[in-house]
Amino acid sequence: MLEYDESRWEELIPAPVNTLQLFITNRCNNRCKGCFYAHSLGSDEMKFEDYKKTILKYAHSISKVVLLGGEPTLHKDLCKMIKLNTILGLKTTVYTNGINIKALENIDLANTTIRVGVYGAEISEKPLSKVPATGLPVTVVYMLRKDNVDELMKTALMAEKRFNCQAFYISSIRDIAATHDYWKDTEETLPLEEYFEVVQSFVKNYTGNIKKIHIARRGVIETKKKALLAPRHCRFGNIFPDTSKQKLAGPEKQSFPDSKKIICPLDISKKAYSPELCFRTRKCNKHNECILQKIVLQRKTA
Repeated sequence: MLEYDESRWEELIPAPVNTLQLFITNRCNNRCKGCFYAHSLGSDEMKFEDYKKTILKYAHSISKVVLLGGEPTLHKDLCKMIKLNTILGLKTTVYTNGINIKALENIDLANTTIRVGVYGAEISEKPLSKVPATGLPVTVVYMLRKDNVDELMKTALMAEKRFNCQAFYISSIRDIAATHDYWKDTEETLPLEEYFEVVQSFVKNYTGNIKKIHIARRGVIETKKKALLAPRHCRFGNIFPDTSKQKLAGPEKQSFPDSKKIICPLDISKKAYSPELCFRTRKCNKHNECILQKIVLQRKTA
């Protein structure tokens, strides 16, 4: 049970929505250990025409679109994709490593969230210090693993100082590609019981001014309000290319976005393909409820 100072923090109840995650490019400007998509990195990209076709197909079933890669800021049509989502009334989240974040500065981001994923403050192959300073509102996502626990607090303080970050997200890597089991650990992954201890220590000792702390439950962290919202069916859909068929010509060539589908994001590195996407239909196959739930703590105003 996560403990927090109720005089400082108010626990919000997240409202999970149906979310389509599109891997719009296989290009990336970094190489990270534990990357769940490392097996597919290359040079293929989703054409905007295919992107539009896919969004229109699922628009009636979803409320949010997450744009990933690879590195989504490398796609030349990213602005057009975000604009289309906005026209259709869909929220957008761009998940980036932040190295090319300047590419987002001239885009209308009125209905868009930018999440910058990092593995540390100064060290690691994906540190926050490598992200250029920007006035854009960003949420920094800290992916815990065994070798970066000591930089968690430093990264939160850096996010606040350098980016005026209003939201900080704590999660952890789970190397399902290697273990084929969400609950098993590798030499790099932080055991889930230790993950809880690290998160509890952070919540107890953080004294900065970030307004919201998002915490991935990871199937082990509970709170007093957990029972108020416990979705049991998967609300995600993931679409990305089947690179083995990108080289085919003529009528045999499959459309980029519809060539491969996976329901749960945690099944991506395991390549657990599905014939079709179905939102809030399939029960979680790793837990008795959706394992991707999060906790949101909001700082109370004086």
